[in-house]
Amino acid sequence: MMQHTEQRSRPYDKRKERFLTARSHSRPHLWRVVGITLPLVALTFGCSIAPRNFRGMTHPAAITRARSVGLGRGLPESQVIPTLIGKLDDPDPVVRLSAHEELRRRSGQDFGYLPWAPPEERTKSVTQWRAWWERRRGSLAKSPQNP
Repeated sequence: MMQHTEQRSRPYDKRKERFLTARSHSRPHLWRVVGITLPLVALTFGCSIAPRNFRGMTHPAAITRARSVGLGRGLPESQVIPTLIGKLDDPDPVVRLSAHEELRRRSGQDFGYLPWAPPEERTKSVTQWRAWWERRRGSLAKSPQNP
């Protein structure tokens, strides 16, 4: 009786051994393929939240809006400044901070704006930014155009 049980277990052990051996040999190949393919796919598609231009300021993701702020550096003030002033009221404090820093860099003005302050406290500074832009835009309109 013992022999009969022993004979049954041997074919099972051989099948199990073959399965495990085949499985272990195929895994390195699989990981090699994944290791080569995955970086190529990533390079093709790129990072989906990285902004490509200043139009990223309207993106639904706050991080994309915040990162788009610096992409307006080569654009004219008349296109960038109103958008940045509008982002001083953005729901996300990081976007507000980025917009304020860019406005300070471009204008040299501050107006006491605090991006993390409650909306009531930010309103006075945002109003000052808008008034400054109206004065600045008026002075730009009066100045002679460069060829």
